[in-house]
Amino acid sequence: MHQYLRTLKLAAWLGWQLETNWASPALFALYMFIKPVCGSLMLVCMFYAARFATGGRVPSEFLPYLYISNACFGLVGTVMFGLSYGVIRDREQYRMLKYVYISPAHFQTYFVGRGLARAAEGTAGGVLNIATGLLLFADLRSAIGWTGIAWGWLALYLAIGLAMLWACGMILAAACLNMTRNGMFLSEGIGGIVYLLSGVVFPLGVLPHWVQWISLALPTTYWLEGMRRALMGPVPESAGMLRGPLANWENGQLALAMAFTTIGLVIAAQLFWQWSERRAWRLGRLEENAGV
Repeated sequence: MHQYLRTLKLAAWLGWQLETNWASPALFALYMFIKPVCGSLMLVCMFYAARFATGGRVPSEFLPYLYISNACFGLVGTVMFGLSYGVIRDREQYRMLKYVYISPAHFQTYFVGRGLARAAEGTAGGVLNIATGLLLFADLRSAIGWTGIAWGWLALYLAIGLAMLWACGMILAAACLNMTRNGMFLSEGIGGIVYLLSGVVFPLGVLPHWVQWISLALPTTYWLEGMRRALMGPVPESAGMLRGPLANWENGQLALAMAFTTIGLVIAAQLFWQWSERRAWRLGRLEENAGV
C-alpha cells in the first residue's frame, strides 16, 4: 500500500509540474482564469444574441443553465480526456512511457496520479469560472445562492463524478496505448460528441427523440444534471425548454444511476486496461512513436 501511495503522490506532483512548468506561477494562474472564463463568456454572448433575435422568448433561466454546465464540463475535459493525452505526451513528446512501465512504480497508479493533477486544475478553473459569473451576471446570482446550494448532494456528485470521469479516462488512455500519435484525435472526437450530447449547451428536451436516447446512454449527462441540480435546484415549471427527460428525477435517483454506471465503468476500465497494457507490451507499442 505504501508503494501505491508513493507512486500516486509522485505522479500527481509530476503531472502538476508538467502542466505548469511552461510559465511563471502568476502567468499560469492568469491562464487558468482566462481560458475557462472566456469560453463561458462566448456562450453568454450567444445567449444574449439568441434572446435579442427571438424578442426575449429565450427564458432567463437558460443563462445559468448554460453557464454552470460549461463550467462543470471543464472537469470532463481535464480528467477524462487529459488521461489519454498523458499517454500520448509521455510516449511521443517525452518518450518516457516505456521507462515508467519498467520502473518499480505501478503503471496504472501512475496515471491515476496524473489524473489527480488534471482534476485539481479543472476544479480550480471551474471555481474561478463560476465565481466570475456570479460577479458579472445578476441572472446567475439569482439562480445560485449560498443558502440554496445542496452541499451534501454536491459533494456526492463530485465524488462519484470524479470516479466516473477517471474510469472513462482510463478507457480512452488504454485505447491510446495501442495507438500512435493519432490517438489524440480519438479524445478530441469523443470530446466533441460528449459536449454536444450531454446537455451542456443544448437541453435534452430540444434534441430529437432518437438523439435523446443517445444522450441518456452517456454517464456525463446524469453527472451534469446532478451538478446543476445541486447548485441551482430543480428546473422550474416555467422554463419548459429546459425540462428534459431527467427533469422529474429526484436527487437520489440521479445518484443511484451515477453510482451503478460508475461501478460498471470501473470494472470495464480495469478489464480493458489490463488487456491493452499486455497487448501494448507484447507488440512494442509502449516505445513506438511517430518519430517527430
